[in-house]
Amino acid sequence: MVLLPDSSFYAISERGGREVNEDSILARSIGDHLIFGVADGLGGHARGEVASGIAIAELDRIDAPALSSCNPETLLREIFGKANAEIVRYNREHGVNSGTTLTACIVSRDGRCTIGNIGDSRAYVIDQETCWHTRDHSYLQQLIDSGSLSERDAIRHPQANIITRALGLERGGIPDLCEADGGGKVLALTSDGIHDFIEPDRFRELAMTPGTREAALALIDAAVFGGSTDNLSVIICRI
Repeated sequence: MVLLPDSSFYAISERGGREVNEDSILARSIGDHLIFGVADGLGGHARGEVASGIAIAELDRIDAPALSSCNPETLLREIFGKANAEIVRYNREHGVNSGTTLTACIVSRDGRCTIGNIGDSRAYVIDQETCWHTRDHSYLQQLIDSGSLSERDAIRHPQANIITRALGLERGGIPDLCEADGGGKVLALTSDGIHDFIEPDRFRELAMTPGTREAALALIDAAVFGGSTDNLSVIICRI
């Protein structure tokens, strides 16, 4: 178990029903910024926990001088590229094909959230009316985009583990980047072991639970109740 508590956020990663926790997480403050990340090593690939650990280690290299000299989008783009290159190097040296998702967020003092993602780990920005989240790079997302599948029907889908982009590919490393206004809202980052097993409306309701620790643990409990046997990682922040 990895447990990272703070007054404004709560982050936890559990092994769940797996023998190894291939998820890695980061939740820390740097001056007046917050840095969050969830990486999910690819199941079925050799040493997924190594790949996710490399991705989070690269994100953890962000420091105060970098935040003051680079805009967040540029900084995240560089981090994703470096993480991909490092995982590719590791794979070549060890003859394996490890890979990982990565969703990362830099929160500035005015509540602006700059988010980058590759794969199907997610960032959510939630209030009483809306529950926005990043777009997955997955087979199910392609079905949703084509109108063949609804987001609700994707819950507990047997093909939910098929992703279309990841870190660790020879020509990977380019994330989707976006900005969101998180002021007065809840920011949540989750691995698919959480959000693939909770109905969207229920997810929003639980994420809005008073107390960041209570909200994070409620999401874990709901995912397990929904049938998740995957690793379970969630970060909750009230901005």
